[in-house]
Amino acid sequence: MRFIDLTLEPDPAQRSKSAQRLAESDAIIREELLNWRMSQNFVLNLLSFVHGDPDTFRAIHAESDDVAACEVHPVADERFYAYLQQTGDHGTTWWTAFLTHDFIHVPPVVFEDDTVGLTILGEFDALQDVIEDLSAEVTINVESIGDYHGQGQRVTDRLTTRQYRALRIAAECGYYDVPRDGSLADVANVLDCTESTASDLLRRAEREVIHAILTA
Repeated sequence: MRFIDLTLEPDPAQRSKSAQRLAESDAIIREELLNWRMSQNFVLNLLSFVHGDPDTFRAIHAESDDVAACEVHPVADERFYAYLQQTGDHGTTWWTAFLTHDFIHVPPVVFEDDTVGLTILGEFDALQDVIEDLSAEVTINVESIGDYHGQGQRVTDRLTTRQYRALRIAAECGYYDVPRDGSLADVANVLDCTESTASDLLRRAEREVIHAILTA
């Protein structure tokens, strides 16, 4: 059994209005699709774990014509579970590849920064067919491929939303480049906080990441 890690870049024109608004919103940091199921009446049922503002998430889906139901269950610190029911013509989207081939997706499917990251598992020939079909709809980058040996606990499970955002912004600012191309002041400016607060967020996040690596 083989796996392939993929990053997809969907065409904005193919996205639903709600998906496009979520991608463009600064209030929604990251969405992890944990599971989905297509019912007999072609309603798509989705369960996600989201880093971001739950009120913004609700408002965006409330204005969408293809969302039949949206339930949000907060966890803490702008993290929440979301259950959606989507109607419409799913057959014209890149979801089609998930419905017509024999393979397993390994959750989560991650929506972040206008990209979709996912892992698929199955016989190699079947995975190649999936990639071929997806290539007709989206831009695909193959990140890694190999024999599947399972996954450990996700590092992101250890981080609060603020810690995760601080790490991502620090990386984008060049704070972790070698040699360093961004300063703590740059990170604090984007986070709109003091340098002391930015430093504390980064150190706590780095501690969790290091512990996750050392105990893997």
